[in-house]
Amino acid sequence: MSKIVTVNLPDIGEGVIEGEVIEWLKEVGDPLRQDEPVVIVMTDKATVELPAPYPGKLAKQYFQPGEIAILGKPLYDIAVEGEELPVKEEKKKEIEKEAIIEKPKPSHVRHIPTGEKVLATPPTRKLAKELGVDINRIHGTGKDGRVTIDDLKRSYTTEPTPPWHLPMDEEQPVIGIRGLMAKKTAESKRIIPHFSYFEKVEATRLIQLRQNVKKEAAGEGVKVTFMPFFIRALSLTIQHFPIANSSYDLSSNRLILHKQQNIGIAMSTQQGLIVPVLKNVQELSLEQIIRAFEMLKEKAATNQLQSSDMKESTITISNYGVLGGGGYWATPVISHPEVAILAVNRIQKQPIVKNNQVVPCDILNLSWSFDHRVIDGDLAANVSHHFTTLIQNPASML
Repeated sequence: MSKIVTVNLPDIGEGVIEGEVIEWLKEVGDPLRQDEPVVIVMTDKATVELPAPYPGKLAKQYFQPGEIAILGKPLYDIAVEGEELPVKEEKKKEIEKEAIIEKPKPSHVRHIPTGEKVLATPPTRKLAKELGVDINRIHGTGKDGRVTIDDLKRSYTTEPTPPWHLPMDEEQPVIGIRGLMAKKTAESKRIIPHFSYFEKVEATRLIQLRQNVKKEAAGEGVKVTFMPFFIRALSLTIQHFPIANSSYDLSSNRLILHKQQNIGIAMSTQQGLIVPVLKNVQELSLEQIIRAFEMLKEKAATNQLQSSDMKESTITISNYGVLGGGGYWATPVISHPEVAILAVNRIQKQPIVKNNQVVPCDILNLSWSFDHRVIDGDLAANVSHHFTTLIQNPASML
């Protein structure tokens, strides 16, 4: 006899209490080897493959892809120590509900025999045409069965427009990365009192420095973008203002100042927004940041990120400039429980007054969001000013 063992959703860590089933790697009846991946589950921290704790056969799946499994609750069953599985339950067939078009009330709608002309005044016919109503189907209550404007109005509220005249709405399930992003951003906006701070900074010297570094790295095949410079400037800024690299614990009413600078880097993918984390940035030089960032980008592009790459961020930066478009400002959403996030836009030529003359300059627009429970306006201005000073004098970041 086979023995049925129920496997619950295990503790994945990081305080995760639920996970979305993304894909079953095994179907009911498939043989399982011990430690062989069975199902892919996504949490708000990472996407993980969960292995079978015992050899046997997959006997039951408790969830379909897109459904939410709860920590410690059944996820699937394994039939172990037996030759054959118990009789498998037939999969429940989903019955699609057909859209039923409500029939018009007979008091307002009728079918006119072919060749019979309905009686109606020209204004009534004109209104019927504008409303897209077939006047031949209206039951007239006027003299000699004449269709009146009141008849037309009543029929308009009861007679459905033929479905082929209407574009059909499309429903899309909000699951996977997009579903987790929706949940995470809603949580952050609900908990954190956001306020934003904007600043412009001239980036002429930064452009020159990047060109110099780019030439030096070309021989090694290393791509040099602006993002590592922004990460370096952010690292030096939060080193000067450690409160910006903190977390607010509402339950204990404590502020946790992080010694590690784990900078989350928002990246857009076809599946949605992800935020891989560059760890211990305070220990890295600009050159090391350039190499580490390119490795992280490559892992994200090839879907090779591990759960450890997505954890423990202490502050986040987002580069809107790589997304295209000519936007100037944004109001980014802080990743709870962090207290700050920086969004940088594309460097663009903008008119700036210098020595009482308007001249074109390369300008970088900065958009900060801060947790107002932790960072007030004065501190926010100082944080932003320190960052802009580094961008204006990028040699100090080397």
